[in-house]
Amino acid sequence: MAFEDREHQGQGGWTTGQLLAALPGWLEETGAPDIVIFSSPGGNDGLQGLSFEEALANVNTIIDVLQEANPRVTILLGQPAPPKNGDAELLADLEAMQQNVPLIAAEQTTTTSLVIAVDLFTDFDPQAMIADNVHYNELGADFIATRLYKVLSGVLEP
Repeated sequence: MAFEDREHQGQGGWTTGQLLAALPGWLEETGAPDIVIFSSPGGNDGLQGLSFEEALANVNTIIDVLQEANPRVTILLGQPAPPKNGDAELLADLEAMQQNVPLIAAEQTTTTSLVIAVDLFTDFDPQAMIADNVHYNELGADFIATRLYKVLSGVLEP
């Protein structure tokens, strides 16, 4: 499969297991990225009622695969924003991922590869920033983009 945009490989709706399974093929076809924005890790797993522990393991393995492909990769790992509504299990999984992302970032950062936790949930207002139940509206997208840009601009500056 040929990609039209070799600098972007976003996959909406995919679980961490699906991303992990597809990652080696993407890396082979496009080469290893220098920067990865991994937003809302495990969010789709939670939406589909999949195991939080498996999502957490997959996130760590995805980072391992990226670092093996490029030992100097920088990964921005988002702490998920909350949905507008959700059952108790989904909310618990998202909160657990929010708490685990800084731990993952600390454990997965190496001397050459930064894994940076990006807070995408503090001050996020799901009632005002979510279009349906989980997808950002324009205000929400701007909020998330601003949070990511602040971190990314620091990574890109010499």
